[in-house]
Amino acid sequence: MGNKIELLKPKIDVVFHSLFKKGNERITKAIISSITKEEIKEIQLEDRHIVGRYPGEKLGILDLKAILDDGAICDIEIQLADNKDTAERFLYYWSRIFSSQLEKGKPYKELNKVIGIIILDYEFDKTKEIEKISTKWKIIEETAGISLDLTDKFELFIIEIPKARRMMKSNQNDKLTQWMLFLDNPNNKEVLEIMNKNEEIKEAIDELEEISKDKELRLIAELKEKAIRDERNMMEHAIEDGLKQGIERGIEQGIEQGTKQAEIKMAKYLKSKNIDMEIIMEATNLTKEEIEKL
Repeated sequence: MGNKIELLKPKIDVVFHSLFKKGNERITKAIISSITKEEIKEIQLEDRHIVGRYPGEKLGILDLKAILDDGAICDIEIQLADNKDTAERFLYYWSRIFSSQLEKGKPYKELNKVIGIIILDYEFDKTKEIEKISTKWKIIEETAGISLDLTDKFELFIIEIPKARRMMKSNQNDKLTQWMLFLDNPNNKEVLEIMNKNEEIKEAIDELEEISKDKELRLIAELKEKAIRDERNMMEHAIEDGLKQGIERGIEQGIEQGTKQAEIKMAKYLKSKNIDMEIIMEATNLTKEEIEKL
């Protein structure tokens, strides 16, 4: 790539959304197909949307929502910091998407399948003993001794980037591994080698080069990456302090306070640079009222 600008990391949510958006259906189909292992002929992308703007409700951003050719709804979220609520958080978002389909008078059987995809930049506690990059979860009966699904409407994939880093040398031709390494760091030499094997990733890198020239997006992405590092450090200290005190609630409060402090710090900086209010809200998860008070 010579002296070209350093590429932003697609695992940062604002970069991910800027890359996998309307107009970039080909690369979006490719990454979803690498995860589900199914061919996707057509895809319809929806604009990013924010959920949880009501008082007392958890805030969160769904990174990507896509309608597949068979009507299934696919939601992809990237989570970089382990807040110890991975499963519960994503089930909450999945249920919101599933239930939002139902219009008054519409029969339940017409609800479309919802495929949840959560990409983690850390190892999930429940799957630490599983070396596979991706695990697929369904609702099954466990007492009859046979594999029996309750419904085909629920499907959840959990992908762990750290495992992709370990698998690269032994599984270079696996498309999912290739995509996860691209999301992790497209400036890596191994990713450049992948470009010669994976046309869709080559196309994604070309698009990412253009995105990376956006000074405003670069500023937000760099601040978010720094905030995530700070949050991880605060969480580690909070957990250590909580263990020493033997108080579980102390851990939760430390994590919540650390996250909030990082968001406030980022919002103050973006506000000083006269960044648009809507962008600050999306980048920090703070409300308009909270930002105006800073």
